[in-house]
Amino acid sequence: MKNTKLVLLVLTILLGVSLSCKFLKEKTSKAVSDAPKIDFTTPAAGLDVKVHLDKKQTACGKVGKNGGTVSLTGTGGSKFTLDVPADALDAETTITMTAVASLDGAPRDKNTPTAVQLEPSGLFFKEFATLTILPAKEIPIKEQIIFGYEGDGKDYHLALIDHKSKDIKIKLMHFSGAAVGSGSDSAWAANLQIQAETSRTRLEQKMASLAQAESQRQLLGDESGSEEFSQNMKSLLEQFEDQVVLKERAAGELDCQFARKAIEDIIMLERLRQLLGFEPATDTWEKVEKLAKIATECKKSYRVNGSSNGASFSGEICGLDKPFVLNVEAITGSWPMKFTPDSATSGQMEGTFSAGDFTQTGGGPYTITLNEDGSGTIQFTYNATATSPAGSRTSSATSKLPLKPASDVSCS
Repeated sequence: MKNTKLVLLVLTILLGVSLSCKFLKEKTSKAVSDAPKIDFTTPAAGLDVKVHLDKKQTACGKVGKNGGTVSLTGTGGSKFTLDVPADALDAETTITMTAVASLDGAPRDKNTPTAVQLEPSGLFFKEFATLTILPAKEIPIKEQIIFGYEGDGKDYHLALIDHKSKDIKIKLMHFSGAAVGSGSDSAWAANLQIQAETSRTRLEQKMASLAQAESQRQLLGDESGSEEFSQNMKSLLEQFEDQVVLKERAAGELDCQFARKAIEDIIMLERLRQLLGFEPATDTWEKVEKLAKIATECKKSYRVNGSSNGASFSGEICGLDKPFVLNVEAITGSWPMKFTPDSATSGQMEGTFSAGDFTQTGGGPYTITLNEDGSGTIQFTYNATATSPAGSRTSSATSKLPLKPASDVSCS
């Protein structure tokens, strides 16, 4: 019975970790009849991207049991070559390669990736096919993000490559899209976090499945599987550390916004080890303290895009406690507004516009309000005096603009 309680505790921890964040955000309680149904088998939804094809850049070729090659050179000079080995396909198949004009929604820098879509979508190879990509413009090795997607943009993921090759060679067992782009530390962190999330969902479901089966055996009086259960759980916890925690730690060190999630999973892993009677890690709290420091000192970046009082405002903010500039587009012309913080939530702004004999100058206070989800607003009052040969006039206008978190903003 003691072992049964232990297994039930494991289930409670796994279920709690999976659901607590969601339920804590609920602002109103739900009736029992409205409670969500829990699905322990379906993997979490992956990241989908929006793919725009350049159908003027396409190539096709027939590949049969003896293998073959299909190549495409894009208008910009990038080259794509697909090599299919013998016995990878059972029957002759027409393979089409189409260049990707642009791709939205992937965690990488804003440049257009060197990408190609391969069809028929879902085509399976019994042996690895190799897609070689030679970008027209060289991408520094440390900035390369090599990725793929399914269908028309489903399930964005990092691609499997030939790590021994100096060229970009992607190993494929099935189609659809493959690409190389460049990415900052923040983009790399986001890719690592996607990998960790996918692995975490799969491993948590497997642990929960094992725990439920073991609980049923014990409740029925069968203790024969206890040792096997312990060995399997130990293996899964080791995989959890390798495939989830290590990637989350790296992501947190590259981009501080991911540090808190890494802390949560490090603590969960240690609690499961203790609960199941395994040896604890000796450096757990050292890792937690390092990430906690990163999270505490994290300077969040934001992007502003909005309109107010007949003018448009845009800009990037590298930390709310540092000076920043918003660019104004108005009927009078384009000019900057400078914001100087007194704290992370308030400060003073000023701005001057000149055109010929006309000058407008002024300033006023601003305040920032943040929401639970990290978004927010900036509100400021611009008290201005406009002067021209005809005289002068004073005015006052208050604007309220949206603040959106933007981890891709590059701040020195």
